[in-house]
Formats: sequence, C-alpha cells, structure tokens
Amino acid sequence: MTLTHSCNTPWADNWLVDTGDEPPLHHGLSPFGKTVLEEMNRLGMIVDLAHVSVKTMKVVLSLSKAPVIFSHSSAYSLCPHRRNVPDDVLKTVASTGSLVMVNFYNAYVTCGDTATLADVAGEAGAWVGKGGGWQCPPRHPAHPGPSAPADHMDHVKKVAGAQSVGFGGDYDGVT
Repeated sequence: MTLTHSCNTPWADNWLVDTGDEPPLHHGLSPFGKTVLEEMNRLGMIVDLAHVSVKTMKVVLSLSKAPVIFSHSSAYSLCPHRRNVPDDVLKTVASTGSLVMVNFYNAYVTCGDTATLADVAGEAGAWVGKGGGWQCPPRHPAHPGPSAPADHMDHVKKVAGAQSVGFGGDYDGVT
C-alpha cells in the first residue's frame, strides 16, 4: 500500500512537499503514520514509497521492520524529478533489503514531457554515406540517452546493488 499519492495524508508527506507546492505537515510521518507503518509491518503488507517526500522515505526506511518498495520511481541523479529516489536514499534501500522498481514515465526517466522510441529502444541515428555506417548522435547531458529506463536501472544497481532494482510501471498517461 502506498502511503501517499499526490497529496499529504493524515499520516505522511507526499513528494509535492519537496517541490514547495505543498507544505510539510508531518516532516515525514505523523505519530499516527508511525502506527500505520507498525501495523503494515505486523500484517505483512508491503509499504510503497513511490509518492512520498524524501523525508518520508528516510523516516520509513529507518523505522520499517521489513523491506519496502518504490513501485514506480527512478534515479534522481539521472533525472532530478522529485518523484525519483536520491542516491543517499538508494544507499539506505540497499542496507534495508528494499527495492526500487524503475518507472517508464517520460518525466521521470528523460526529464521531458515526451519520449521517443530512441529513449526506450536506443539512440536515433543516421546512415552516413557509402560504407560510412550507422552513426549515433552524441548524448546530451540533460538527457539520459539510449534506453533511459535501463540507464536508471544501471544507476540503481551501481548505488544500491542488483538485488535492489526492478521494473516499475506508472503506465497511466505514458505517451
């Protein structure tokens, strides 16, 4: 169960807190939120942090008695969208046996409103002259380049380890 979506709940702060669009209400989890987390752990429920603030991520990872998941998030270092997971949190993901399931949503992997086939299948290029072969354009620093979701998976693997990376979703509205 996710602790928030795109609004704060009575128990946790959502990712919009990190953008300044919403004020923090709990600075992570409220006292009731800590009780919710304890009960989720007791029941064996999976805690999903895909839509929470960074402070909420850190509080939950420090208190949870079980590994948690980010069901559809990517690497903040490659695309600085507030729904993505920063490297310091990825390190905690590794130490807690938790999982980041990399998202395929354009804004979270390419930092843009749209993605091309090249973003998910590889660089677009051009055939150059007789015998010149296929030439790919250089990568742009603000754009992860070929197979953007794979680049995010690679980054999570490098920071948190192979056991901490998976495939995510968020297919609603992906173009």
